[in-house]
Amino acid sequence: MGGKGDTIPANIDLRYMQIEMSLETGANLPGAILAERFYSCEFISLIEKTSEGMICFLKLEYDDPKALNSEFGGFDILEVKSKNPHSVLVKVIINGPIGLLFCDMEDVWWVNPSQLSSNGLMLTMRGTKTALRTVRHKLSELIGNGFSLKLGTENLQGPEFVDILPPKQRIVLDKAIEMGYYSRPRGCTQRDIAQSMNLKQATVSEHLQSAEAKIINSSNS
Repeated sequence: MGGKGDTIPANIDLRYMQIEMSLETGANLPGAILAERFYSCEFISLIEKTSEGMICFLKLEYDDPKALNSEFGGFDILEVKSKNPHSVLVKVIINGPIGLLFCDMEDVWWVNPSQLSSNGLMLTMRGTKTALRTVRHKLSELIGNGFSLKLGTENLQGPEFVDILPPKQRIVLDKAIEMGYYSRPRGCTQRDIAQSMNLKQATVSEHLQSAEAKIINSSNS
């Protein structure tokens, strides 16, 4: 399985693809009920692909915190990272049919913006042309053709792909994920991350705390 730390040769031709589908189109998927529990389920970052599903960070928004204790499909919560009265940052394993589809493919990944809300599912992905073509075919087999699709060339500066985190915070967060800081049991300490990046531990701690705060408090666009 491909993990977040996979490297990509510089000469690989990558593209973006974005799909949108209504709740009605995905009504038979186990994750459809999530829109009844949460205002928004927003994908933040991939941690690892496994045979059981994609381990990711999600931001969930809700009116009632009891939504976290209700039954829902599509993913299982592994850990609550940060929480306030109406939103939470969680580490989850996405194990519904769509998530598992991506676990079987090494050359395509979820990126921002990707989220499920009352408006339906918007899923943005980045990958090779061959992988994106395969994803489109497999999604058609799974849910039919009731989804819209947009294609884009490699363009990391496009406003629709701007990260909510400043570059330094994103780099430290990515390193923490890569080294297993958010795994259970932890694969490293903040001191380990600091040493690997030649930074002070206090700097790593500040960047991680700020990153988590921005993720949990970011407003929907």
